[in-house]
Amino acid sequence: MTSIEWFDTANVADHKLGVKRRQLFIGSLFFITSFFLAQSVVFEAAVPFSVPFWAIIRTKYKEYAKYVLFGGLIGGFFLGFGQVVILALQIAMYECIIRFRYWKLPQSISVALAISLVQMIWQGVMHQGLPPMLVQFYVGCEAALALIMTLFMQVLFVNSYEWFTSHWTYEKLGSGLVFFAAMLTGMQTVVISYFSLPIFLLQLFICFGALVGSVPLATVIGAVLGTLIGVAKLSFTGMLSVATLTGLCAGMGARAGRFGVAIGSILPSVFFLFYDATLPLDSVYFTSIAVGSIAFLTIPRKYSDKVRDKLFPQREEILLARQNWLTEHVTYKLEHFQHFVQFMKELVFERFMTTPVEASKEVSPMNTCLSCFRYDRCWGAQNNGMDKLMTDWFHMKGVGKESAIHRAEDQIRYKCVKSTKIFEELETELYRERINGQYFHGKKMIALQLRDMSNHLNQLIAEMKEDTVSFVSVEKDIIQKLKEAHIECFQLDVLSNKPGARKIVCALTPARVDWEEDTTLAERMILPILYDIFEEPFEIEKVVTCDVPFRHIQVSFSSAISFEVEYDIYSMSKGATLYSGDSHALFQLHPGLFAILLSDGMGQSKEAQHESRKLIHLMRECLNYNMNPETAMHTLHYVMSLKQQDDMYATLDFALVDLQQGDLWSWKAGGMSTYILRGKEVLKVESNAAPVGFLSISAIEAEKRKLKAGDVILMHSDGLFSSIADWDEQEESFLAYAQQVASTTKSIQEKLTTIMQSFQTHYDIEDDCTVLMLEVTHVVPTWAVFRPVQYSMS
Repeated sequence: MTSIEWFDTANVADHKLGVKRRQLFIGSLFFITSFFLAQSVVFEAAVPFSVPFWAIIRTKYKEYAKYVLFGGLIGGFFLGFGQVVILALQIAMYECIIRFRYWKLPQSISVALAISLVQMIWQGVMHQGLPPMLVQFYVGCEAALALIMTLFMQVLFVNSYEWFTSHWTYEKLGSGLVFFAAMLTGMQTVVISYFSLPIFLLQLFICFGALVGSVPLATVIGAVLGTLIGVAKLSFTGMLSVATLTGLCAGMGARAGRFGVAIGSILPSVFFLFYDATLPLDSVYFTSIAVGSIAFLTIPRKYSDKVRDKLFPQREEILLARQNWLTEHVTYKLEHFQHFVQFMKELVFERFMTTPVEASKEVSPMNTCLSCFRYDRCWGAQNNGMDKLMTDWFHMKGVGKESAIHRAEDQIRYKCVKSTKIFEELETELYRERINGQYFHGKKMIALQLRDMSNHLNQLIAEMKEDTVSFVSVEKDIIQKLKEAHIECFQLDVLSNKPGARKIVCALTPARVDWEEDTTLAERMILPILYDIFEEPFEIEKVVTCDVPFRHIQVSFSSAISFEVEYDIYSMSKGATLYSGDSHALFQLHPGLFAILLSDGMGQSKEAQHESRKLIHLMRECLNYNMNPETAMHTLHYVMSLKQQDDMYATLDFALVDLQQGDLWSWKAGGMSTYILRGKEVLKVESNAAPVGFLSISAIEAEKRKLKAGDVILMHSDGLFSSIADWDEQEESFLAYAQQVASTTKSIQEKLTTIMQSFQTHYDIEDDCTVLMLEVTHVVPTWAVFRPVQYSMS
């Protein structure tokens, strides 16, 4: 065994030993409590506290029931063997009542009914008939007190986890005082020489209450305990005044610290010693309160601080912690926003504008043509194609090919008698269109950027409000839904409430039956509840079993994705050279959003490769800064138009796959068609937008398609199809091969390779070529009872 394995084994052994020690300690406390409650006699005849305590512990802390049973029977033995038999019969009767399958009574009614039935039968046997009225009265009092005590214990003894998570309300505090008073009445016989245990505990409890809650809490403790103890003994009711005044004086002395509390708690007893000689204020009493005051002075401060925070939480500290956290969060967001602004400044405003490129446009007759004697021949009924020649000239000017421009100009000179003036007007028109295109694009780009900045600020403000309010409200909504489903969740924390990236931690009780696993409840009930609340799928991210401060499990839920994407890439350069004008990138913006970028630079040179890669890089930067895709496309279109090489541009085919909702969003700037193969059906996503950098193109619209599990997405550059063969025929053949292979059970790598090999046996690829193939499938959790199987569509 290695040292690490030995160390881990030792840690596990120490942890198990610590758990056993804690269970033994808690069991001992329950044993002692049950022992004294079994000796607590009310009205000097009724013993109403043992059965309610057994009923509560058996229901909520079943593993400690044996300690309570033994403690109660042993404690009852000190009142007589008959009391032991009566207690055993009452517990047996209670078990019979709650196990009766045809009716279910409330727990308090079951306890009272069990006590009254056993006592009436027992007293009837002892008196050989109907017991006397006084005995019946005591039996009724015992049953009534047991019913009331059960209700108090139900409030006090909550589930184990609520001792550490729930707040101490006044109802719970009052129930605790009643329970403590019942224990004190059972300790009346515990007197060792000059020391009385109940008086010692009463003094200690009043002083501690004064230190924690000052006058109000100490006075309430003294009044409640003094009243209940006096009523239980049917004597010494004057002790009510002593206990109440002790709490008042101890609370008033709290301003002077611990010693002020101790001294203030002793003064009322000294006063009543001289005032009322009938009170049992003897040497045992004064010795006990003195020992109690000394023990109070030795209590560590950390315990009193913990109780004070539990009863009276410091709201100012909580608000301060929240404010500090909020300040740090806002600072981080503002810094991120400043980086975004700096990025926009460097991207747009620190570049130099040179000669932009213009795209084709439909032209109208020039002013020179309107005054020419050959107008009708060129533009009228005898149209000789002058409009087409001018349109081609604008197009060639936009493309920037010198040979094509010279050819268009020669054709215009051949047909026009005033070609020199025509060319001057065409240049002027081209310049005006360029300026107008720049102006329009500049306005639209700035507008879109300002919109994104506004969205950033709105999101920041919304998060500032949500972080302080919405988390609490969301947690309350989830807890309420879980309560309605009868799911015991004692703590729930929403760590992140961002759509698509939510994180929730839920603390649950462990599985209670052998066939149930710890995750069964979370998988079958909580996941559907979270889906109904947030309208998005969730998954179980992690399950941790904890034993401190009590045994429970922590289940971490996170937003899940409904779909997953597998992809493969086929890429080749023209002539197998080192440089390809095509560039691509496939990456996840976050777990629920998959991005696809494909760019084709003009030509096959190193410059074309640089242009397409630069476009991909800038687009990724825009997306990483949370820029809206439409804004990013227009911004890149504007920026690329300011380049110095006026004969360079690049296409951009950009798509986003929403893995949660199953949507495909596509933006194309000169990109080729995107194909979605769905069985025998083919969906095409097309766009007429020109490549990035053409100023006259002002609209790059998004196309949305709904995806289904099993869909295959194909994106490619224009080098896939040859310029020699018929374009439609090549496209039809490529899709036929793709449909045939996509329905097979091969891996996506094998599918794409097979498609390209089959296609290249009939058509040659002459240019740089890139083909992206993506397959969309459902995400099936590991705990699902079935897993879908895809069948071929042949």
